[in-house]
Amino acid sequence: MKKIFTLTLFIGLIFISQSIGLPQDSNSMIDKIRLLPEDIPQGFIYGVIPDIYKKTLKNNPWKFDDAAIEKLTDKIYPGGDYRQISGIHVTIIAKKETPHRDDIVCYIIQYKNASIARDELKKLSEYAGYNQDRAFLHIKDNYAVLIFVDDIKNYILLKELDKKIAERIEKS
Repeated sequence: MKKIFTLTLFIGLIFISQSIGLPQDSNSMIDKIRLLPEDIPQGFIYGVIPDIYKKTLKNNPWKFDDAAIEKLTDKIYPGGDYRQISGIHVTIIAKKETPHRDDIVCYIIQYKNASIARDELKKLSEYAGYNQDRAFLHIKDNYAVLIFVDDIKNYILLKELDKKIAERIEKS
């Protein structure tokens, strides 16, 4: 019952957020809300992309090119349709002692428009809802910010980063 209520609440918030305001320029919105070097928790760094993945993930942090959007969208959330996305920015944070891991990941997803975003945001909200012990999702206009941890031991760090993201979204 609680999960149904939460999912209904997420979907309701999606529809309300999509009906208010116009989307901003993608780079300015991303620049306003993305994680910054000073946001990285003590003992963590920007993750290092392993050589095997550098053909797809060219940098960190990074705004995906079209090939990366096509290849990775359905890996970010189940059923994700790359054709509905105009941009994805990723920041991968790893512990200093394991720089090739992805301990904390933040995706900023820009959908092509608000009506397209509705269907995709349902899928993304469902995914975040199933992973609520290790993920946060924020939605504004045709943007979604998904931030998650692999290990729930890092949840407190995730919560701190999420608070910063939420404040930035509110100001934008």
